[in-house]
Amino acid sequence: MTTGKYDCIVAGGGVAGLMTAARLSEHGMSVALVDAALLGSGSTTRNHGMLHSGALYARWHPEVVGACGQAQTAYRSSFPTLLADTETCWYIGTPETMYAYDTLWRHYDIPHREVDVREINTVLATPDSRSVAAIAVQELLIDTHGLISELAARCVAGGVEILVGTTVLRVVTHDGVVRGVETAAGVIDAANVVVCTGIGTHEILERSGSVVARELSSRLEMMMAFPGELPCAIIGLEFGWPALAPSAAGGAVLASRYGAPQRFVRGPARWPVPARDTAELVGELDTWLRPGLIDTAAGVGWVCSKTEHLRGSSDQWGTEPDFTLIDHHDRDGIRGWWTVLPGKMTLALHASRATAAAVTGTGPRLALRPSHSAAPDEVADLVDVSPWTAHTEASTR
Repeated sequence: MTTGKYDCIVAGGGVAGLMTAARLSEHGMSVALVDAALLGSGSTTRNHGMLHSGALYARWHPEVVGACGQAQTAYRSSFPTLLADTETCWYIGTPETMYAYDTLWRHYDIPHREVDVREINTVLATPDSRSVAAIAVQELLIDTHGLISELAARCVAGGVEILVGTTVLRVVTHDGVVRGVETAAGVIDAANVVVCTGIGTHEILERSGSVVARELSSRLEMMMAFPGELPCAIIGLEFGWPALAPSAAGGAVLASRYGAPQRFVRGPARWPVPARDTAELVGELDTWLRPGLIDTAAGVGWVCSKTEHLRGSSDQWGTEPDFTLIDHHDRDGIRGWWTVLPGKMTLALHASRATAAAVTGTGPRLALRPSHSAAPDEVADLVDVSPWTAHTEASTR
């Protein structure tokens, strides 16, 4: 590899890394974005694609409620063509649980409405022994593959050099100042480095000698996709109840379990999909949903990684959904080095704005500009596929 001099190297081609690179290039910086695999190959193209209003977090993580609402507005203006037609989510739980959330949503001014039991029964096959209430909240669903393609195209239009298949081994520093990053093919010089590699962040920070490495936590969540259609997303607010969302590319329903057991891991690997977990989820969906809505016999399963910075505000699952921006000058005495963990995808706009502000010393707005001169088709070979589209063709809504 020919080493080059950049104003900034962004390590990690997920949603937050691409947003950060796009913002920095708009500020006039020369930027290289480096990813060990294809763009979006981590958690970005493998999640539900839901952009939260904050309703889900009102009980256990009220600190992110306001930021989620701001993010929804910013995503609407930044990526209007990538939002799915379905914008409603049913939150379901026992009447007691839904009363608690209703009270919180009123407090935070989150618009919502009670779902009539007759409407519930068109989707859910709830036995008499299980009392279920539902409240509808306006959430957004975004095409995550399209989002990565759109961001990559913005980066290319802004002059960002994208290097896929390039693993960052460590951040190179000298006398308390960043010099670049070391890869298997050599050192790439840069005055600033932003590490945003998700589950790979721990290894990079550890090899770079950062004290922050021991403060990170990575976990795996099993997800599945099934052929079928749902009129809206559905999230169970009781532990172990299902969470489902129609994919932004039609023909698939994405499913997981709220509060399901999660495996905590230290770094990337080829993680297997637990057969017991998939069987339990399929059994739950067969119990919960009206027959004919989805084909539970044709499910595809995978694991999705999430990495967070532990700051002492973990919930009962040991998770903290808020984004974190770490300045390594404060933590390790190294200037020009930042690590960003976006938390939930909803907060990636916040995370990238904070990162760009730290690197440039300016204050960019939350939303990105809605247009650019490059087309997503030009970067198609750089973007990873979503797990469910690798097995079945899906048409964009």
